[in-house]
Order: sequence, then structure tokens, then C-alpha cells
Amino acid sequence: MQLFQKLGNEIEDLWRAENYNEAVLPAIAADALRRADIPAKASVWDVVEWALGQTELPRQRDVAGRFGDPPVTVYSGLRFHVDVYFWFEGTTSIHQHAFCGAFQVMHGSSIHSWYEFETERVINTFTETGMMSLKVCELLAVGDVQEILAGRQYIHSLFHLDQPSATIVVRTDRSPLHLPQFNYLKPTLAIDPFFEQDTITKKTQLAGALLRAKHEDADKLITGWFEKCDFQTTYGLLSMLRRYLRSGEIDKFFKLDDPETRYQEYLRIARERHGADIDVLVDVFERQDVVDEILRRRGFVTEPEHRFFMALLMNVDGKERIFELIKQRFPDADAVEKVLDWTFDLANTRVLGVENSNALGIQDFGDIDIFVLEQILRGKSGDEIDAAFRSEHGETVSNETLTISEREDRIRQAVIFRSLLA
Repeated sequence: MQLFQKLGNEIEDLWRAENYNEAVLPAIAADALRRADIPAKASVWDVVEWALGQTELPRQRDVAGRFGDPPVTVYSGLRFHVDVYFWFEGTTSIHQHAFCGAFQVMHGSSIHSWYEFETERVINTFTETGMMSLKVCELLAVGDVQEILAGRQYIHSLFHLDQPSATIVVRTDRSPLHLPQFNYLKPTLAIDPFFEQDTITKKTQLAGALLRAKHEDADKLITGWFEKCDFQTTYGLLSMLRRYLRSGEIDKFFKLDDPETRYQEYLRIARERHGADIDVLVDVFERQDVVDEILRRRGFVTEPEHRFFMALLMNVDGKERIFELIKQRFPDADAVEKVLDWTFDLANTRVLGVENSNALGIQDFGDIDIFVLEQILRGKSGDEIDAAFRSEHGETVSNETLTISEREDRIRQAVIFRSLLA
């Protein structure tokens, strides 16, 4: 672990010479990480072996493991520290930081996306609405380094592709000038995930307890509070309701044939109080539904290429950007052909006990559908696809269950292709 001690001491000397100016730390840390090149000299398992063998570790900055799975502080300085973060699950969280520094990939690989957020309305200090736009999307591999800029200069997400992935992070503790530390929810919401107000937190917990207990007055009591909620609290309550809908608890309690009915009633109440602002939350939840569904289906497959493809579909919008990342990972492959191959494989990966019994989530997806998808990916639609099919096969698909047009509509509406065809 002398490698980390040397790295920390070097950064300490260089930063002190700059009077601990946080504006220059990201460049200092990034350059030091590149020079040290620790991933070429040690593995994450060396870190584990060292940590387990120590009588006492350096002062640990995140004992509870709120960021990293787990995080380990390997160097503790006066105004910064060096952590190694393990990651076992990919996350689509888009966030900014209330600290600065730099990180380096030590193990595994990630999809790294860098965004801008243009604020349209400030709801309060902890909640804003606006519009997100993607600046950069790239694949990061072992040894790659990124500067961490505090605040809105660096709104980004990292989706870790391998289990585990690990990063070396040089960082300050926290800068009050860059709080709150927003999370950004596509397409239009910025919210502080660390905000807590005792009364609201406790009332939300009690609302959940009413539902879990199947209390006969749960509906009346929750609705009475919901009708008076501010926008930020409304988001929290709707998020909780959405989780219960997915778990089936609301359906069981209210004895509804369609649990969506209850969700829509809560949206109606929210609109009566907040008007068109609720459309922001509807868009956020619809986007999250797509991500959750693809994430669930990603759990059905183990082949690394298939998991990579589904990670792209969760994190990247637009076929051109998706194709760029495919070319980055498979430089000798045709991106369209890779997508078609992966789609065919997923369509033929059977999943027991699931309504749509393949990993793609589209039943009876065969060769004709692959043909239609290829035409869509190559920029054709409508009559052009039908004409291309006639030219290649010399006939229509009148003897099939679905027409070419119906197959095109089914593909364009499929959850799994939502971002690819955005």
C-alpha cells in the first residue's frame, strides 16, 4: 500500500504549494493518478488483503458505506483523502458532487455519461425543473482517469458493466458552496436526494405503514395529507406509491383489478394542487419504468455482450450514440449487425415464469421482425420497409399473424427499443 501513500503524499505537496485552491485540485489529482498508474501495479484484491491484515486502518470517511459497495479509505490527508470504491451493481443515477478531485478505473469498465442541465424553474432550494442534454458518452476501461469538478460543472453518471468494478477516488470531503448535491432524473427533474425533514420523513413512513397494515382508513388518511402536500413531498409520496404498485401491495389492499387505477387517482389529486408541474413527474416515472423493465430483463441474461447491449439501452438515448459506443468496444464490427445479432439472441433466450417468455420481452419475435428492425435502424419506415421486403422476398406476409406495418409499430413501441429508436 506504499503506492497509495506515495500518491497521497505527492498530491498533498503539490496542492499545498497551490494554497489548497480547490479549483486546481482536479488537474493535480488526475495527473498524479496517471503518473502513479496503480491499476498496472496492484489489484483490488491486494487492497482487500491489505485491509483485512491491518490492526487499524486509516480514518475511514464513509463507515456506513453510503457510496461504494464497500468504500475503503486507503489514504487520509488533511484536506482530502483517497478511497477505493467497489461496485457490484450498475446504477443509472445521474448526479453532481459537492466535492472535487479525480478518479481512475482500477478494475472493470463503465459507461460514462456527462450532462448539462438548463434550469427552467426553481421550485425551492432542493428541487428544480428544466431540461437535460447529453454532452459526452464514452466507455471507460482500466487506467482511464476523469477529473471530478464540484457542482453543476460535472453532472454525470457511471454505469458499471462488470461485477465487480472498482475505482480509485481522490476527493475532498465537502464544499458548502456546492450544496445541494443534486440527483438528476431524466428528462426534467433535479432533486436533492439527501434532503431530510423530520416531520415529512416520519409522515411518509407512517403512510407506508398504513398500506402495509391494510388499515381500513388508509386511503382516506393518506389522501387527506396528499391534498395539502408541496411539490417536493408530492414527488416523494408518488415515488412510494409507485413502489407499492410494483410490489402488488396496493392491489391487494384496495382489491383492484387494475392497480394503475389507484395510481391515476393520486395523479389526479396531485394535478388539482400543482397543475401542469405534475407532468414533470409523470415524464420522470415513465422514463424510470422503461429503465426498470430493461434492468429486470438484464437480470435474465449472463452473456457479457448481451448485458453490455442492455446497459446501453438503459443509459444512452439515440441510435447514433449507441452505435458509437458499440464501435468503441467492437471496432471491427458493424454496429447494426451487432444489434441484430444481440436482438436475435435475446428473442431466443427463454425465461420461465415470465409473461413475455423471452429476454427481449416481445413474444414470437422472428426473422421477419429482425428484417423490419434492420430497415428501421438503416433509416427506413412505412412503405419503404414494405417495398424492401417485397423486393427481397417477392411477397407480402399475408399468411402471417402480423403485417409488416404492425411489426414496425410493435418494434417502435417496445420498451426495450425505446432509447435505441428515440
